[in-house]
Amino acid sequence: MRFIHTADWQLGLKLRYVSPERAAQLRLLRFQTVRAIGALARELRADAVLVAGDVLDDNALGRDALQQTSDALSSFGDIPVGLLPGNHDAATDDGALSRLERPPNVRLLVTREPLRFGEALIYPCPLFRRHETEDPTGWLPERVAGEGIRIAVAHGGVINFSSDAESTVPNLIDADRLIAKGFDYLALGDWHGTFRYNARAWYPGAPEPTRFKEMEPGAVLVVDIDAPGSEPRVQRWRVAQTHWLTLDREITEDAQIGELRAELEALPDRSQTLVHLHLRGTVSMAARDALDALVEEYGERLAYLDADLDALVAPPRPQDLAALTGEGFMAAGVQCLQSGTNAADADALQLLYRLQREACDAAP
Repeated sequence: MRFIHTADWQLGLKLRYVSPERAAQLRLLRFQTVRAIGALARELRADAVLVAGDVLDDNALGRDALQQTSDALSSFGDIPVGLLPGNHDAATDDGALSRLERPPNVRLLVTREPLRFGEALIYPCPLFRRHETEDPTGWLPERVAGEGIRIAVAHGGVINFSSDAESTVPNLIDADRLIAKGFDYLALGDWHGTFRYNARAWYPGAPEPTRFKEMEPGAVLVVDIDAPGSEPRVQRWRVAQTHWLTLDREITEDAQIGELRAELEALPDRSQTLVHLHLRGTVSMAARDALDALVEEYGERLAYLDADLDALVAPPRPQDLAALTGEGFMAAGVQCLQSGTNAADADALQLLYRLQREACDAAP
């Protein structure tokens, strides 16, 4: 039995922090990633594809997103595909998955009863609301003779990170108890990075990242189980269309701004790349001016640029102040800003420096 284990597609993701036009482009790429998963399933001759929850980002999705989902699912051909409701698309009365027009090979995993997918029995553990207080896998039975390969599909966490023993963690799954019941594999969703809990319980991670802090997203798992009781063989396959990078730098020399430009220039697929830039340290006013121009330029060239520059200071150096020529009111203003003690004074001095540079560049 070979199947692809994936989860957390979150099709229709809002991406509110990105401009509307870019957000629409990034949402479209997520549907292309689903098609890439379909192509991979056909190439590897997978017996099934199991999506462990959060197929859709929101139960309020409109017909346009649902149509794009249906079209993307058609790329799987006749390979059986199981869609499990997660916390984003829980199996409520008005759930979006229930409104989805599905190709014949696509089945909703919305009932707590085993379904046969090829050589395996699939035991769905759907969420019927966003937050379940009881273990969604609690209903799963012990193995009985002759069942063959058994796979449970669930959406939730397997580790309680709370320090309060009395606290109730929603959608918490007891993976050890489940495996002890004789399941060959637990296909999990909810964590957006690839994570191996044990040899039989895995998270594939989101095939497209949703945040910069996610650890190892962007992949699906290809799982082979030779026979009931055999240990699964799990391979990670990258499928993401987008690239999410965090560049954390300490700046000690002006030349590093040029190096940063070269690094951004070398990025492949810049229109599909999102960057979180965090800089700290000290630069000259000229270098800060060049950095601001760089941020403005790549804010337009990248899919998204989040520039955190609050920890990067540009105190005026003698050569910077020498460039601020002037007399009378101009000289008094420079002196006043130079002696200022708050951030606004420094920003104003930087702006004055930039304006004078621009005026000089524009002069005949």
